[in-house]
Amino acid sequence: MKKVLMLGVLGMGMSRLAHIYVSLGYEVVGIDLKEGEAASFLRNAGVLVNPREFREVDKTFDRIVYSSAVPMSHPYIQEAIKFGIPVLKRGEALAEIVNGSKSVVVAGTHGKTTTTSLITEILSKRYPVNAYIGGEHPRNREFNKDAKFFVVESDESDKTFLLLKGLACVVTNIDKDHLNSYNWDFENLKDAFLEFMKHFENVFVNKDDLVAFEVSKRASFKKFYYSIRDRYSDAFLEDFAFEEDGLSFRLNVFKEKSPRMKLRAYGVQNLSNALAAVAVGRLMGLSFDEICEGISSFEMPKRRLEFKGVEDGVTLFDDHADHPTEVEATLNAIRSHFPLRKIIAVFQPHRYSRVFALKETIAKPFYIPDYTIVLPIYSAFEKPIEGITDKLVFKWIKEMNPQREVFYAPDFDSAGEMASSIARPGFIVVTLGPGDVYFAIEKIRVKLRRGR
Repeated sequence: MKKVLMLGVLGMGMSRLAHIYVSLGYEVVGIDLKEGEAASFLRNAGVLVNPREFREVDKTFDRIVYSSAVPMSHPYIQEAIKFGIPVLKRGEALAEIVNGSKSVVVAGTHGKTTTTSLITEILSKRYPVNAYIGGEHPRNREFNKDAKFFVVESDESDKTFLLLKGLACVVTNIDKDHLNSYNWDFENLKDAFLEFMKHFENVFVNKDDLVAFEVSKRASFKKFYYSIRDRYSDAFLEDFAFEEDGLSFRLNVFKEKSPRMKLRAYGVQNLSNALAAVAVGRLMGLSFDEICEGISSFEMPKRRLEFKGVEDGVTLFDDHADHPTEVEATLNAIRSHFPLRKIIAVFQPHRYSRVFALKETIAKPFYIPDYTIVLPIYSAFEKPIEGITDKLVFKWIKEMNPQREVFYAPDFDSAGEMASSIARPGFIVVTLGPGDVYFAIEKIRVKLRRGR
């Protein structure tokens, strides 16, 4: 039996990869600094998580796989190198597994997780399907060795998406993110996406994203374009409606009109994600009836504008967004579906390096909520960067949005106190950020229960 050591195993992508390795017959030892629900799931699946008897790497391991949060200087990695054991990034290990299958790979700065989940749900109505989804989703807890398709969320942050190849890819958009991996040059990132597209037999591109569209035009290979605006695209939107419980819409895909579909998701960005997923489904031979079944049974990944309940008349949502494009899409989605409601945004900036790269643009979307509460930066194991502080982010948001109420909260208790004191029945509170800002929801809920 092959044996793999996984460092940082409880991260979302690493946890899924560990589960896949076990399903493929590997003995998996996983190490992480934390414990939690993912640890219990992996132990039940057969992964040895943080075993007490594990002390050092030895030659019984066939490979070491590490997450982006683990530095190459980690002693276990250095021991593996000394023994000549292959050391792989998460994306490198994923490519080894995926590239031998009929894969559908989703790439893009925003919308990857939802689009990957949608494609998986749709294809599963006819075929056995495996998925690798970057967010928490029920499909991430299944694995079928006999699956016909492998639907994969790729990762451009460390360039490992360039290792993937297969039957089809979707490019949702290309935005200025993770430029630290591309010598801080957006042109290098665009070149990488062009190279990525060349690895696939069928390429779907979001025509509404001007950068993705322009990049795709540089290539001579056949592309399929989808658009919620351009009726000359291969797949486009016929009509739609924002409703309090989701989206209602009809599509035109490869010159065929769909029946009306209902998706339990919010915002115009999810119309685009659904359009991409339906187009892939049609190319793979599914009927509109099968696709409608997939759309209606679809569950959004956790922390993608996730409804967290109603407390004392206040509606609570949680979302992973921190990049200004994603934050704006999330806040606009709430405003579109609930146009008359007051919105309180609780924002946790993510990583010093990202704040440094985005600078004042991080403040742009906060013209949408009526109130914004800014929390300290979530470091994600990064060291602070001189001059990049919580108070600077607060200053940017406050100065750029003078018509809005903006507050600083030093911790979740303070944020809960502020949000619950502002909120009234009919208000909406949304927590924003890929870190641990979701803990603030419970603080707010407790304060509301106690009558503010």
